[in-house]
Amino acid sequence: MRRAFELAFATAYLFGGDKPRFLEVDDISFDKPVDVGDLLVFKSRVLYTMPDGGNLGHYVDKHDGLPLVNVEVEVWVTCPEQKKAEVSNHLYFTFALPESKTCRLVLPANIDQARRQATRMHADEIQADLRP
Repeated sequence: MRRAFELAFATAYLFGGDKPRFLEVDDISFDKPVDVGDLLVFKSRVLYTMPDGGNLGHYVDKHDGLPLVNVEVEVWVTCPEQKKAEVSNHLYFTFALPESKTCRLVLPANIDQARRQATRMHADEIQADLRP
């Protein structure tokens, strides 16, 4: 979890060009078990941004009007002897860019990226409706 957070933080920092402020971790999925001693590979990507800010609910302090960056981290369990790797976890982090007025918009390059982005945005919209 810590390594995934650090990678997500670095990804948001590099993407936004400004030191991000962590707001929330959301929807951690554990698809496959990770055993002690497994070799892990972490991959991150900015799934989408909200350049004009968004509503994460009243429980998240001081985020109104700030640009938001949603980062996905995939954790892969790698087995070099068998020459295979499998996705173990997906973690989703949201960061604000407190010193920026806006940020770049993320546009998908292909249908798979568009599907991944739309799925995550839809899940976040459903969660936003559940927030008080």
